[in-house]
Amino acid sequence: MSLSRSIGAKPRSLARRWAGIGWWTVPLVYALLLAAPSVTLPGDDLGIRRFQTPQPTADVPLGQTFTMTGDGLDAIEVFPTAVGKQVSGSVLFVLYDDTDGSRLTHVRSADVRAEDLIKAPSYRFEFPPILDSEGRSYRLGLVPSAIAPAEGVAFWATKGERYATGSLRINNRDRWADLGFRAYAPAPSIWRLFMTLWDERPVRAYILSGSLIAVWLLLGLVIRELAGMEDTPGLAASVLTESR
Repeated sequence: MSLSRSIGAKPRSLARRWAGIGWWTVPLVYALLLAAPSVTLPGDDLGIRRFQTPQPTADVPLGQTFTMTGDGLDAIEVFPTAVGKQVSGSVLFVLYDDTDGSRLTHVRSADVRAEDLIKAPSYRFEFPPILDSEGRSYRLGLVPSAIAPAEGVAFWATKGERYATGSLRINNRDRWADLGFRAYAPAPSIWRLFMTLWDERPVRAYILSGSLIAVWLLLGLVIRELAGMEDTPGLAASVLTESR
C-alpha cells in the first residue's frame, strides 16, 4: 500500500462520514418543519427604539390595528408599565372589527384593573375565540374605564414601521410606531394540515410525499458523489514514493 493512498484514505473516509450525517439530517429537518406552526400570527415585540405611550385618557385613547392571519383569535398580549407614583382605576380593553373600513364593529371588551396590568411584564387580554377571524382587520382600543378611570399606567411601544399591516394609534390617529403586542390563536401545525390534506385530497398528499422522498434520495446521491470525488494531489503527496 502506498503512503500517499494511506494519507488520502482518511480525508475521504471523513468526508463520507459527514456526508452520511448530512443525509440523515434531512429527515430531522423535515420533522421540525412539519411540527412548526402553519401561520405567523400578528405581533410586534419590543425593539431598541421602545418608548412609553401616554397614559390612556378620554381625550387621548390608545390603540393598535392589525390583520389576523388565522381563525380562532382568542387573546391579545400587551406590555403595560407603571408611570407616576400611584396606580389605580381600570383600563377598558375593546376589540373592534375594522374590516369594513367605514365603521367599527364591537366584538370583545373587558375592564381590567390597573394593578392587575402591572403585576407582570405583560398582560394577556383573553376572550372567547372569534372563529372566523382570518383575514379580518381589527383595532384594539385602550381607554380609561368609565367607572374608575385608570391612573399611573401606560404601555410600551416601538418607533418605526415594524409591523406592516397595522400601527399604533394615539388620539385616534395612526402613528409611525407599533404597540408591543402579540395576537393568539390555535394555529395548526404543518403536520396537521398535511393529515387534513391526506384525508380530503389523498392524490395530492401522495404526490407531495413522493416529492419529499425523491428530493431526499436525490440529495443523497449528490452528497455521495461529492464525497467520493478525489482531491487533486498536493505538492507533498506528489513527491511521496510508493512503499515497497
